[in-house]
Parts: sequence; structure tokens; C-alpha cells
Amino acid sequence: MNETLAPAAQQLRQMVRSRNDVIFEIVRERICLHEYEEGHVIHEAALATEFRVSRTPIRQVLQRLVYEQLAETRNGVGSIVSYVGDQYRDMLRFRVGLTGLIADLLPLQLSADHRSEFARVLALANALGDDAPVKAIWSVWRAHHEARNALIADEALRQMDDIIFYRVARSWVSWLRRDSAAILALLRDEVAEAAELAATLPAGALFRLHAAHLERLLTRYDDSSSR
Repeated sequence: MNETLAPAAQQLRQMVRSRNDVIFEIVRERICLHEYEEGHVIHEAALATEFRVSRTPIRQVLQRLVYEQLAETRNGVGSIVSYVGDQYRDMLRFRVGLTGLIADLLPLQLSADHRSEFARVLALANALGDDAPVKAIWSVWRAHHEARNALIADEALRQMDDIIFYRVARSWVSWLRRDSAAILALLRDEVAEAAELAATLPAGALFRLHAAHLERLLTRYDDSSSR
């Protein structure tokens, strides 16, 4: 009997996990895009109503946001969007180091599917106009991250890379909103070079390229007013 019910139970767990993931990703994107600014109170009841779920999955989403340091818990207040402060420098420097480490662990050539994905991201970047909205540019930057992140075989390392990407994201979006032409140019350059590298060089080259791109961002925006 247990064997008969097992597949159904697994499907149910998958559905719950998928629902929670979707809610988490939506709320995370709102934080990254500053739709929820620093200090914004994330109301459980409002999200439960919006997504038509009980408060239990919302609490799980908020716990994950706190774990990934995109939110924090305040006594008497609840969950609020965390403050970036000057830690963006440390996170960006850490991401540079992590990206370089990952590059050393990826000696293999890319598969045809991976090369096609980088070509797809390049097409998305080329389709952006100079006056493209922030959300459209962010979508390309995120797609480029996802294409690169998918190359990491080790799950723990892949998750760490993903978490740090989103922790840096709010600063990147702030720079984009303030200096859109420069950020868009940097993004287009990296995506174009990545698509070219993907055709001939080992996967690690894409991470070294990204580390160099992050170094340029750090040099350009490494001041207290860059958040």
C-alpha cells in the first residue's frame, strides 16, 4: 500500500515545492528590482491573499528570504527587506573570488545545448533598445546568470553562486537605474563575448570573463553612494 501511494505523495511534494518556489522567486524579484525597498514590511496576510494560499507557505518563503539575507526578522514588526549597507562591496568581491574558483573547476567544453542557450541570451540582449526598461534589462542579466549557473555540476556550489548573485542584484539594479547606458553597454559586451567564447573555449572561460566583468563594476561603482 505504501508503495502504491508513494508516487502520489512524491507528486504532491513536488507540487508544494514548485508553488513555494514560484512565490519565492516573485517576491525575490520584487526585492531585486526595488519594488520592495529596504525596510519594506513583507506582510504575510497580503501575500497569502495575493497568491491564494495559507500563511504556511508564505512563512516558508519568508524564512528562505531571511536565510538568503534578502530579508530579516524584526521583533514586533515581522519580516522586512534587509538593508544592503556597505556590505555590497564585500559581496561583490566575494562573488569575484567565487567566480574565479568555479572557473578552475570547469575544464570541459560546453554542450551544444549550452552553446545554444548563450546564443539565445545574446539574441535577447541584442533585442534591447537603448531605452529598454529596467525590468527588461534585468531579465537579460538574470538569463545570462542562469545560463552560466547551469554549467556548475556541484549542487552546493551552484546554490551558493545563485544566492550571491541575488544578494548582489539590488546594487546592480541601483547602478542600472542611475547609469543605464553604461550598465547596458557592459551587459551587451559581456553577453556577446560569452556567446563567442562558448563556441570554442572551455566553460571556465565564461566564468573568468564574468569575474573580469564584476571587477569592472567594482572599480566603477566602489563608493558609498553606489547602492
